[in-house]
Amino acid sequence: MAIVKMDNISLIGLEADKEEIIKELMKLGVLDITSLEGMAEDEEWSEHLSRDGCEEEVFRLDSQIQKIKSAIEYLSQYDTRKKVLFAPKKAVDISKYREISESQENLWNLVDKIERYDQLIAQLKSELNKCKNTVATLMPWKDLDIPLDLTSTKTTAVVLGTIPSTEDIHELEKSFEEQVPESYFHVIGTDSIQAYVLVIYHNSVEEDALRLLKNHGFSAMQFKDMKGTAKENIDLMQRRIEDIEKETEAIQKEIVAMAGSLDDLEILYDYLTIERDRKKILSRLVKTGRIFMLEGWLPEADGPKVAEHIARKWDCVIELRKPEEGEQFPILLRNNSLVQPFEPITEMYSLPNSNEPDPTPFLSPFFFVFFGLMVGDAAYGILMMIATGLVLLKFKPEGFLNKILKMLFLGGFSTFIWGALFGGWFGDLVTAISNGKYSIPPLWFNPLEDPMKLLIWSFIFGAIHLYTGMAIQAYKLIREGKVWDAIFDIGFWYVFLTGLALLLAGGVAGTIGKYMATAGAVLLVLTQGRSQKNIIKKLFSGILSLYNAVSFMSDVLSYSRLLALGLATGVIASVINAIAVLFGFNIVGILILIITVTIGTVFNVAINALGAYVHGSRLQYVEFFSKFYEGGGKPYQPFKIETKYTKLNDRRTV
Repeated sequence: MAIVKMDNISLIGLEADKEEIIKELMKLGVLDITSLEGMAEDEEWSEHLSRDGCEEEVFRLDSQIQKIKSAIEYLSQYDTRKKVLFAPKKAVDISKYREISESQENLWNLVDKIERYDQLIAQLKSELNKCKNTVATLMPWKDLDIPLDLTSTKTTAVVLGTIPSTEDIHELEKSFEEQVPESYFHVIGTDSIQAYVLVIYHNSVEEDALRLLKNHGFSAMQFKDMKGTAKENIDLMQRRIEDIEKETEAIQKEIVAMAGSLDDLEILYDYLTIERDRKKILSRLVKTGRIFMLEGWLPEADGPKVAEHIARKWDCVIELRKPEEGEQFPILLRNNSLVQPFEPITEMYSLPNSNEPDPTPFLSPFFFVFFGLMVGDAAYGILMMIATGLVLLKFKPEGFLNKILKMLFLGGFSTFIWGALFGGWFGDLVTAISNGKYSIPPLWFNPLEDPMKLLIWSFIFGAIHLYTGMAIQAYKLIREGKVWDAIFDIGFWYVFLTGLALLLAGGVAGTIGKYMATAGAVLLVLTQGRSQKNIIKKLFSGILSLYNAVSFMSDVLSYSRLLALGLATGVIASVINAIAVLFGFNIVGILILIITVTIGTVFNVAINALGAYVHGSRLQYVEFFSKFYEGGGKPYQPFKIETKYTKLNDRRTV
């Protein structure tokens, strides 16, 4: 069965045994613990029960986890080991976990050292930038042979500054000679933005000198806290830059050596995460002075075994019960190996609630067909199967990634089938290379040559898809005992819509369709307003219901995207192939062909596989699910050991 049946379990145990029982439940990893916070707040129980938990301890562990996480991320920058994209979690023995937990002090000292080094490197980097900026500021003044701190003598003023390059510096120099003869004007250097000048003038002509400078956009420069010439300060800064770089390099070497402790830090991270999760789950429990109580859901097959296992080890009261009618329980999907890869499609929309069937077995064949049809190139399908198959075999990913890769593998297989039917092998590469002499004929037809045929088949597939959704709704109604509703609301629509389809076909089928559509319309008019009390309202509601046929036709038209995306793959491939053979078949031309086809194929597969995934999902969510699906199920989230970096070889309690 796609949705796993659940049992509700209630457990009352001694407070003294709580820690060990929680550890054991975590090890078993099958119980989705329900929050009993509402019970503790209920007036009837509030005098006897209180909410369990230790928020301060959870906060402390969260802070430590964050600190370890920062250290891991920092050290990872200096880790010279080869990174693997889909690397599995490292398998670690339980003894290693215990060893790390008992020697935390050394690792915490390491974390503190990393923090200090990080701060020190940040300070050195800030000082380095400051020194480099100072050097950049001083470089235009390096030929100035007077001290930077010399701003005046007894009778003169010494001014350094810049003048925009838009000003005529020679005219300014001439003006100083003519209007302020008791002065010295010297250009130290220039660049594309401004000129760097030294001006010395007698105190008696200060007003005239400053007026001239102001009229030419002069901006004074001050070098505070600097003594000696610009060149002396530049040399000083450059020596400091060398010292900072050496100091930083020495620290980084130590950090690289510390990167060897990454594995231990990752184990400590996972160990603290497990401890945090144990403490955190307590907030879902309630307690008195001597006892505690928890409640949750677990798979029906595991219920008796878990209850017996816990009762055998500790003195406690355990009660198992089936869900009451209409009661919602956490949803766990369990499908066969061909359907399971398509579970993420359902999960990304919403899990089914406890009172409806899992839509995954129904949507999976349609998604399989639609995905392959929209990509539609046999060679692309082979490449997708090879790529995803290698990742699955070599890295053995788990969880969501495992399902997605398997789905893409199956999508590649569907793409191969449709590609062979449509004659797509890297588009029309064979035809392009042979200059039209050879081609791989389609087993069915070429959509680029006969797009209308593919459009008609897209509509047919869409109608089948929608009819399936309506059939599932009929099944739900029958299961709820609403047989007549299934006949009136689904069966009569089948008659009416099928009649319309046959009517469009014409000929004998059109004649049959005319009678079916008429009969279906009459039956719908007579039944769709049955909830109304007034006879006029009944008939009026029935007549208005026929407008839903427009909505159905609109849904069918949505499947034209199968044609659009199916053609897109072939058109893009044809353009890539046309570009690839432009330079002929000499050495350069062959090289360009290989590069163009390789890059183009990667792009075409990526963009069209993504499009097929998105639009294939959209057809499920908008057109298919709207016919029967409610969703809103709460995911089954068992209390178990969850780690980020490592995997325990031994599932005994840490």
